[in-house]
Amino acid sequence: MPFKRHITIVLLLSLTFLTAFSNQVPIMVKDVEVNVMKTAGILRYDIVLKKTKELKFDNSDDRDSPGHHLFHHGNGLNFAIRPNHSLASLMELEQRTKYIKMQLRGGGNSGSIETEGQATVHLEYAVKKGVDVEKVRKSALDSTLLVLRGNKVIAELPLNKNT
Repeated sequence: MPFKRHITIVLLLSLTFLTAFSNQVPIMVKDVEVNVMKTAGILRYDIVLKKTKELKFDNSDDRDSPGHHLFHHGNGLNFAIRPNHSLASLMELEQRTKYIKMQLRGGGNSGSIETEGQATVHLEYAVKKGVDVEKVRKSALDSTLLVLRGNKVIAELPLNKNT
């Protein structure tokens, strides 16, 4: 009887380790900086991303997405900030979507996460007129960076873990 119990425990531990490593997030946030531009009414995120495992690309479709646009054309990566409720109440939100999305005012990236293993992404969102920018600044990091491949979310990275 003890032998069967040992085998069962070993199998359960093996399954746990295999599952944990197969679900490893392919990208991590290395650093994040937030800047609120009062005059322009913009909340800007500068995020340094690091690749933690290989990314394999597949086909995507053009349906509604929680992201905004593809930074790498075709089947590349797409990034968006999903705001918490307090931040969402301070920001201009996109209409005609089932997702809570702040209105994107601009964005881009430098470096290549696929070839260099690291990249910097910047995203700019519209702040509601008349909102206290200090409230925006305080709420900005209590949000989540969505990493998408096409319309599929492949990672949800809380920004407040990097402060």
